[in-house]
Amino acid sequence: MSQRTRFLVDPDVQWAIIRRMLTHWSLALLALLSLGVVVNLIYAPGDRSLHEACAASFSAQIPLLCILFMLMPVYVWDVVRLSHRFAGPMFRLRGVFRDLANGGRAPRLRFRPGDFWHQIAEDFNVFYQSHLELKERCELLEKELERATGKEPSLSSAKA
Repeated sequence: MSQRTRFLVDPDVQWAIIRRMLTHWSLALLALLSLGVVVNLIYAPGDRSLHEACAASFSAQIPLLCILFMLMPVYVWDVVRLSHRFAGPMFRLRGVFRDLANGGRAPRLRFRPGDFWHQIAEDFNVFYQSHLELKERCELLEKELERATGKEPSLSSAKA
């Protein structure tokens, strides 16, 4: 896959995904720790206080917690890389729409290999090509109408 130069292509979208993933990760970790405490309370021999059960459970889960915290950056990095595959194409499409809205012309839309939504690029290219053909035909017809009527160019043809 092509290398992107920005860490986050669409920060609003990608930070929302990262926050959601970290929330799920934190909830799973909390559930795991809680389950360990509950199991320790129920199945430990003798009567244990909640404090003793928590201490015993956490000490037994320290290796697992260390591994999970070491893997967390790997999860975040993987989510960022995955989100690039759909945030990047939408960022590119948004830029093309912005250029068109400002009166510019757009090159043929292409997404990077491995990105999602290649079909959207193909559909946009077909639409844009027919738009350009219709725009050229409209300009040609306006010029013919101006020649036939002998009037000054209209505002719409003067902009073109």
